[in-house]
Amino acid sequence: MSTFDNVVAGRAAMDTAGATPGAIIARLERLPANAMQIRARVLIGAATFFDGFDVITIAATLPLLIHKWGLSPNQIGLLIASGAIGQLIGAFLFPALAEKHGRVKAIAWSSAVIGVTSIACGFAPTFEVFVLLRILQGLGLGGELPVAATYINEITRAHGRGRFVLLYEIVFPIGLLVSMALGAWLVPRFGWEIMYFVGGMPLVLALVLTHLVPESPRWLASRGRLPEAVQALGVFEASVKGPLPPPPVTQAAAFDEMVRQHPKRRMSDLFSAAYRKRTLAVATLWATCGFIQYGLSTWLPTIYKNFYHAPLQLALNLAVIGSVMGVLGSLASALLVDRLGRKPVIVWSFVLCALSLALAGVYHAASVYVVATFCALSLGLMASGFITAYVYTPEQYATSIRASGCGLGSAWLKIASFVAPMVVPHAIIGGDLSPAFYLLGVVPLIAAVTVHFVGIETKGKVLEALEA
Repeated sequence: MSTFDNVVAGRAAMDTAGATPGAIIARLERLPANAMQIRARVLIGAATFFDGFDVITIAATLPLLIHKWGLSPNQIGLLIASGAIGQLIGAFLFPALAEKHGRVKAIAWSSAVIGVTSIACGFAPTFEVFVLLRILQGLGLGGELPVAATYINEITRAHGRGRFVLLYEIVFPIGLLVSMALGAWLVPRFGWEIMYFVGGMPLVLALVLTHLVPESPRWLASRGRLPEAVQALGVFEASVKGPLPPPPVTQAAAFDEMVRQHPKRRMSDLFSAAYRKRTLAVATLWATCGFIQYGLSTWLPTIYKNFYHAPLQLALNLAVIGSVMGVLGSLASALLVDRLGRKPVIVWSFVLCALSLALAGVYHAASVYVVATFCALSLGLMASGFITAYVYTPEQYATSIRASGCGLGSAWLKIASFVAPMVVPHAIIGGDLSPAFYLLGVVPLIAAVTVHFVGIETKGKVLEALEA
């Protein structure tokens, strides 16, 4: 039994009599930032941190794995893409589990998969075993992020939701940064295995998460489990400093009317007329992020080392700069997304990312430092648009299909992640990197145009008011 099943708040608002989905939503929307939201953001953020850490670990260890097993270019592409294969499956599996069994349980289960398989990767005796383990690890990596983004969105009120969610999501690029920075220091000294042992930490989180974080009241209410929704909501309310205003009865009635007007959705509705344009915008957005992430960032240490003949330590350090820019771009997005809106942040981030990649192509024959500068800028700008997707995507869909919608977006990211490592090397013609950079630059430009013309603005709106 969860710790939160034993929490009893001595206030009338905890009474389940007369509880309705609209009343649950209204009480959530009146909540200021509170200690339990912060705890949830920290603990769920820890899971997301290690998701980012484990996703990019392959980039920090790839140069040594190439040497260890004498990998061919096709084997290198398969190794990078293997994680994406598992992530594609996980992007559907764990959101489906989250819709049926709850957000927090699905996050805990995915974290367990990530931790166990990461440790096992450190003991992999052959290339074939390593690839198999990366596929299995991908199940958890692909499933954790969309469910976590769904959960954090659902426990947050409309006012300031963008900033609250993105300040949580920033732990993902921080995980990327720490993985690259730690890899630059650990790998040359202790070997590639140590990175995968460190990446096993989510296993600890999986054991305690359901005891420390309450389930999403919105999800519980959508499933008709109103007493549990009231109890979970009471945990958040009990952590608020100072008195809360009375439950807004008229607002609750308005939310109940919204719930009645919108039928319960199924996964097939993601492709219905009501959601088709939203799903197109989401798919393009996530596919772009996957293509750039796996088509560029995971290759950077190898590109710097093999094409510009940079020593391993320098190649890793230059890749770390790209991760630093990713964190800065994510932070900028978190600060701007509630002021400017989701669409402007995404569109301009991707337009400028495309420009940076084009400049990398123009100056590809310059020194490694010039190319690394443009690559770092492009990764920072891509991260700004990418992290915004984690607040923008859950806002597109009804509670009953929110995790599935996020999973679908994540699946497009994984498909692109699988395709990019196979396609980008073939765009390198006779050692000329410029066609590869131009190819990479076209992708975010397409996404910017798509989001601009078919995406909706969601800033400052209650999730239920955004339902189609």
